Amino acid sequence: MNKILEASFLILCLQVDWVSGQQKEKSDQEQVKQSPQPLTVQEGEIPILNCSYEKSAFDYFPWYRQYPGKGPAFLIAIHSVVNEMKDGRLTIFLNKSAKQLSLHIATSQPGDSATYFCAAEQTSGSKMIFGKGTQLTVQLEVKDPNPTVYQLRSPQSSDTSVCLFTDFDSNQVNMEKIMGSEGSTVHKTNSTVLNMEILGSKSNGIVTWGNTSDAGCEYTFNETIPFASSLEISCNAKLVEKSFETDINLNSQNLSVIVFRILLLKVVGFNLLMTLRLWSS
Repeated sequence: MNKILEASFLILCLQVDWVSGQQKEKSDQEQVKQSPQPLTVQEGEIPILNCSYEKSAFDYFPWYRQYPGKGPAFLIAIHSVVNEMKDGRLTIFLNKSAKQLSLHIATSQPGDSATYFCAAEQTSGSKMIFGKGTQLTVQLEVKDPNPTVYQLRSPQSSDTSVCLFTDFDSNQVNMEKIMGSEGSTVHKTNSTVLNMEILGSKSNGIVTWGNTSDAGCEYTFNETIPFASSLEISCNAKLVEKSFETDINLNSQNLSVIVFRILLLKVVGFNLLMTLRLWSS
């Protein structure tokens, strides 16, 4: 009976500790608040990430950036003795009387897309308090988008297909909706920025592959796509199909190179043999 009471008391203590820990964590996060939670801007714009804090004793305010799948990395910080701190494209403005600060990112780029954490600390020894974070998304600005789908299909099998989507506007299509025909499995990469320096332009790109003959190629653009203006505009993309067949000209060139190498080896071998015979005589 005593053992049961001891076990029950231990469980109760653990629950109390867990609840108090959760309340303390929530209280800490309420001391540092960030807004807006999600923020989406176009490439080149200046995103403003706001942060407010409760304690007047806070005198050190760092910002951290976290990319998906990675840990937070220090970005920039400001002390309460100054009102502004600049480092490259990053600038922090601090209003100590209002207990507010903001992070400005000049000439934003798609690579700036990440989660940004504001933190506050009292340098006399208190622990650092973090906000919940602001998820920033910088969308690529594509001039005169001309969505195109390149489809690769194996002539030996109708169960495999790979598609490349290019030159679509960031607001033009929701890549989360890519899907193949019913019963098929479609995989996709994250959207990638294609920097075509020769043409002086940029483009969005994404690759999908699946176990069907279309792998979501036709299903993506042959439907009504909601644009950023919430208007339903039909997107008529070009569909370019290419098979996995080898190039005949490339094969003939490879064959010519192989024949040339064989002839070269024969000539070298013949010269070596004649030289050895002369030396032996």
